Amino acid sequence: MRLTRCMGLIVAVALMSGACAGQASAKHLSAKQRAKIARQLRAQLKKDPKTISSKAFLKRASLVNFKLPVTLRLRTGANPATTNPNAATVDLGASLGQREVDLGGSLAGEIQFHDSFDGGALGNVDIALLPSATKTLTTTSIPLVWNPDVWSTKGSRWDADAVNEVVLQNQQGEHERPGCSDFYDPANPLARDPTQNVLGNLIFARGYLPITGGPGLPGYPLNIAADGVSPAPRAQNYDPNNPNVPEGFLEQQPGVDQPDRLKPSKQPGNPDALGGNPSPFPYSAQSTPGGFSQPPDLGDTVLRTAPLKLQIATPGTEINNTGNAAAGGNPDGVIGGQNVVIGKSGGQANLFGNIPGKNYGIDVTASFATRISSILRIVSQDLTGRNLIEGEPWPAGVFGCRQIYTGYVDNTIPSVRLQGNLKIAPAITPDGHLRIAKATVSAQQPARFPVAACVVPMASFQEPNTGPGENRPLSEGLPGTYTEYDDNLPSPVSGGAGVSPLVPTLYPVLNALDPSYTVGKVMVGLTELPVDINQERAAPPNRACNTTADRIVQKSAMPTPSVPLLAPTVPADGYTVTNSGSTISVAGDLTVQNVSLDVLVGDV
Repeated sequence: MRLTRCMGLIVAVALMSGACAGQASAKHLSAKQRAKIARQLRAQLKKDPKTISSKAFLKRASLVNFKLPVTLRLRTGANPATTNPNAATVDLGASLGQREVDLGGSLAGEIQFHDSFDGGALGNVDIALLPSATKTLTTTSIPLVWNPDVWSTKGSRWDADAVNEVVLQNQQGEHERPGCSDFYDPANPLARDPTQNVLGNLIFARGYLPITGGPGLPGYPLNIAADGVSPAPRAQNYDPNNPNVPEGFLEQQPGVDQPDRLKPSKQPGNPDALGGNPSPFPYSAQSTPGGFSQPPDLGDTVLRTAPLKLQIATPGTEINNTGNAAAGGNPDGVIGGQNVVIGKSGGQANLFGNIPGKNYGIDVTASFATRISSILRIVSQDLTGRNLIEGEPWPAGVFGCRQIYTGYVDNTIPSVRLQGNLKIAPAITPDGHLRIAKATVSAQQPARFPVAACVVPMASFQEPNTGPGENRPLSEGLPGTYTEYDDNLPSPVSGGAGVSPLVPTLYPVLNALDPSYTVGKVMVGLTELPVDINQERAAPPNRACNTTADRIVQKSAMPTPSVPLLAPTVPADGYTVTNSGSTISVAGDLTVQNVSLDVLVGDV
């Protein structure tokens, strides 16, 4: 018995000595030795990725608290528009309902292996999600508000407001319904003679001009001021009592503003992809908001977000959502939300299975920062009695059915908790990167946050037209010397690029009204327009909501370039708040249904 006790004591002392020796060897490694081991581990992974699951690798990695830089890249499939599995739902409350949001992109991260004396089970690692300027998650556009007159209501007209001015002056017929159902109609193309550069142009005031019941005009009518024939500035250029006819016509084609370009697509980053749900707006047979007889079409969308870029938020950032400038809030930002301090994004995973004590192998919490820009579609734009006069600013009336960007609002989505599983799956990806694992995660409960979108126009949805054909005042420099829009309407008889004559036989009614019409009456080509109607902007304007808008927006119909604050409040006027109303703030619940990702080695 005494011998057995002695042997037990000897073994215990030996084990303690071995443990102390191991601890000493781990703690007394120099920085140079640790760096060398880390380099060897990285090289080993590069040569044979599956070694990450070997006990020898884990032992050495734990010895130096090895950190492996990784890129977490979402798997969107061969055709992201249809195969993207990464879906989330944003519930915006009873007013707006739920919307599907589809995700893509990547995040920067680090996997940290534990020192064996830090505790934890075999294969447990820490995961840190890192703020990055280059790695973000991207989303589809989120449709928010709709108007059935845009697309679902057939018979609505893109030129209705102009036509209704004719109706008021001539008292012919009934008022036309504003909308965009004829802004593009492949079943009834409004094309004419392709040799006259009017193929595909939208006809202006068909059935009303140039005479009652006439065939309409080949584009938006344009006049020259003070020529003795054209109407005076701000007089109606389609006044049937005025014997003149337009000097020329602006081409009108839908381009990137076709309402049916908005699709139920899962393609992240595409402003025309509105998520995978073909009927995202609240609707049921028992509840028909607005008296709909059918679900609203995606083409009816009049307010949507641009695709979002979700960055990992910087830990320790204080977020003030009061909207009160005196308290440090932004009156043109998120209003009415709780102030928060952003925590560290990351968590824990196990390389071999479930985290001990849990039925899943990944448990991370992520906080995101994003800038939300909105896209508006102009519907039923008031004309305010303005005709198109050469040299005057572009009026808002010519932008009917077209789209426009707002500025951005800084938003934060804190504490999104994701759980799932990880499998070691070494491979070389099709684009040549080293994958060590696959993972799938989802949210076990919604993450609630305040969210705000801007509703103040900022800049065109289309790219500004910077070609040499643009008309600019001489005081602003030669064409092509700057990249802003053209401020003023072009001359229809300038003879510049994109201007072509009309043939008498093509529009005989116009020629009958004005025998000189065969001389100088022209179509003003697309190169003279302030924007390229066939090209979307590469990105929303990088300017905050309610700051100075582009010149074309300022001068079109806006009395001021921004929306003023209601400060101080005037109770007699009925207002109880001081903010400007430049943003719409609501509560949101984010639920992540499924995210499938690759864990790639290094900075990809």
